[in-house]
Amino acid sequence: MVREIAGGFELDPARVHRIPNGIDPAWWRSDGPGPPPGDQPALILTWGRVQFEKGFQVLARAISTLRTRRGNLECIIAGRGSYLPELQSQLDIEGVSDVVTLPGFLSDHELRATIHRAACVVIPSLYEPFGVVALEALAGGAPLIVADTGGLAELVGGTGSALLFEPGNAEQLADRIDQLLGDPELAARMRRAGAELLEATYTWDAIAARTNDVYLDLLTP
Repeated sequence: MVREIAGGFELDPARVHRIPNGIDPAWWRSDGPGPPPGDQPALILTWGRVQFEKGFQVLARAISTLRTRRGNLECIIAGRGSYLPELQSQLDIEGVSDVVTLPGFLSDHELRATIHRAACVVIPSLYEPFGVVALEALAGGAPLIVADTGGLAELVGGTGSALLFEPGNAEQLADRIDQLLGDPELAARMRRAGAELLEATYTWDAIAARTNDVYLDLLTP
């Protein structure tokens, strides 16, 4: 995002400071039962505005591929939007309507409870300028898989808190989900890395301190 803004306004990238949105990790923190045991379906969760650019149709194709490898799956795509009828048609075409649920809007409390039992959260956006959804997932203690695009890549890339895949590549997304579901130790490492990332960078205290530093730098002769 810094490169895009600097290029669009012909600015020196060194003079563009990235101050992200924040989150209260304590509220989202997982204190529930966690993902279900191995004999229960592994829940793959995503949410947001149901629009084409959010890439939920890519996740539908990935689930279709993944269920040929793993039979015990459940997927929830929560949210409302104009693309919902097309998405339902896509689920029918892919033959995954029996494992993918479209519950509509979830309140924060409902969403938090659902994150707590998710085996992973997927953000399949074709483009995403930031990704508050990613922060909510990390704060809720869910391993994260995101499209390598826009602000998402800047948010979690290289932190060990998420697996990345090429935007729009359903086969690669299926591989990433399969990898994560098959490696509990990897999932645990990602949860720890996510918690550390949030505390260091995305709490409101951390953001306030960074904003203060920017102003001090501007005011220093």
